[in-house]
Amino acid sequence: GHVKIAVNYRHAGTLDPGETLSTLRTFVAVHQGDYFRTLADYRRFMMKRGFQTAAPPDSAFGAIWCAWGYGRTMQPKQLLDTLPTVKRLGFVWVTLDDGWQNNVGDWALDPKKFPRGDADMKALVDRIHQEGFRAQLWWSPLSAVPDSDLLKEHPDYELLNRDGSKRKVSWWNSYYLCPADHRVVDYHKALVRKILLDWGFDGLKLDGQHMNGVPACYNPAHHHERPEDSVEALPDFFRAIYETAQTVKPGALVEFCPCGTAYSFFTMPHFNMSVASDPESSFQVRSKAKTLKALMGDSIPYFGDHVELSDGANDFASTIGVGGVVGTQFVLPSLAEKRSKSDLTPSREREFESWLRIYREKMLSQGQYLGQLYDIGFDVPETHVIRKDQTLYYAFYAKHWKGSVELRGLEDRSYSVVDYVNGTKLGTVSGHNAHLAVEFNRHLLLEVRPQ
Repeated sequence: GHVKIAVNYRHAGTLDPGETLSTLRTFVAVHQGDYFRTLADYRRFMMKRGFQTAAPPDSAFGAIWCAWGYGRTMQPKQLLDTLPTVKRLGFVWVTLDDGWQNNVGDWALDPKKFPRGDADMKALVDRIHQEGFRAQLWWSPLSAVPDSDLLKEHPDYELLNRDGSKRKVSWWNSYYLCPADHRVVDYHKALVRKILLDWGFDGLKLDGQHMNGVPACYNPAHHHERPEDSVEALPDFFRAIYETAQTVKPGALVEFCPCGTAYSFFTMPHFNMSVASDPESSFQVRSKAKTLKALMGDSIPYFGDHVELSDGANDFASTIGVGGVVGTQFVLPSLAEKRSKSDLTPSREREFESWLRIYREKMLSQGQYLGQLYDIGFDVPETHVIRKDQTLYYAFYAKHWKGSVELRGLEDRSYSVVDYVNGTKLGTVSGHNAHLAVEFNRHLLLEVRPQ
């Protein structure tokens, strides 16, 4: 019946008479259920301390097609030739992913793909706009490959370890740049202006597992007061990127994708779209949604990432049911170099068309996520709920389920229940915790509307 909690804080120093010592601010939360309520309480606590979430544009809730399915070798013509299909299916955003650049760090255009340089890139973006889409560009800030011109000309931009060695960003084979150095910040702000103003893009896709945190920097050229200046400067670095984007193009979309790693809470005010970030299963899509909606609230769109990364490479239901924004990296087989799970076959296109229609009709990504109603670890089947006005949308997930499901959160009145994916009426229920006998495989998405 008792819990003991202690916080140890070590600080070496001398206090003169009358002086005080301020320790870290802490709080204790007691809760029932999974993590959702406590994370939401933490967000509200931090908001009272001045934490503010960003403001997304209305277009941020539009479905996303990304050209990444064609890989780094993608040619602009492949993207352009895919646009008619992208338009027919009803996507809003077109994302140019990794491969447009000459290298990580310099962020100049690949001359083989854009022989006329800036003019070619601007023409590509203009064409995307002419077809009725918004354009987003992939970019991985804060790192540079060893042979980049940036590091040859400015080796003092690098973040250095205590022994003077360079700090490597794994997988990218790059070196960290120091976010506390004002020249590094200014360099990135200039790139934002080039991407959004000179080339005309409407949004950024920031990508990289190194964006969540940096180590202490011991580079003497930076004149840090403490090595930890680099660690503490990281949120300000992304604030500079976000504020520059909003200044040069108000309403710009800034998506933050930390490559499958955990998000940093302190960067969250400085982007207006979160993402499942390279999930390896549909459960990751759903559990990340619950986590990020608790920490950021309902106003920030959550991108479920490319559906090809979900179970079966086709699980739109997991993104829609948790109130996420849908997206894909599909390719046209006639344009791709080799066959892959991203191929848009005729049957797959019909499936995509159906799910995208459901997404547009329901727009659960703009609803209220009621994460406190069900425990993601112990309630079975796994359940998520979205409220839009007086209608509740329940999403149940299981490999196979036959039995009763509980509809929590209802008022003491009658509701009609519809399986809105198949258009099947399942009857009526009433009461605060109504029950319904169902059977399904993989998922069951219900619209529960008051009569």
